[in-house]
Amino acid sequence: ITALLATAAVAAEPTWHLSLQAYSLHEHTSAIDLTNNTPGIGVMRVTDDHWLAGAGIFRNSLARTAGYAYLGKQWPVGKVRVGGIAGLTHRYNYNDGGLVPLGGLLVTVPLADRWALDLIGIPRLGNLTYTTLHFAVRWQFR
Repeated sequence: ITALLATAAVAAEPTWHLSLQAYSLHEHTSAIDLTNNTPGIGVMRVTDDHWLAGAGIFRNSLARTAGYAYLGKQWPVGKVRVGGIAGLTHRYNYNDGGLVPLGGLLVTVPLADRWALDLIGIPRLGNLTYTTLHFAVRWQFR
């Protein structure tokens, strides 16, 4: 019985996901020409208690190759998971292309056995970021 309880108390291994960024809808602005074509690729690690960490590269809304890294947390709401992320990205006009904050609401909708759609709502933060709705497809490979 002790061995059974010890086995049950061990947390499940984290899962690993490949994230394929597809498209972003940006708020209209006349201050700068933003592109919605923002393809990219990233990797995400998700723990059994829904903590996540990710990093990757993408073509940002200024059509520049950029990187990102974030941490986040989600909670199940039926089959959907809802939460938020916070991290850093770069290659924008603010801070001479240096690091800028990245944050947003993350909603994950399961599509199939190992596939999901991630919707990321990024709020406007002064001159740092523009309001954006980002779409990515996620595949669990481990």
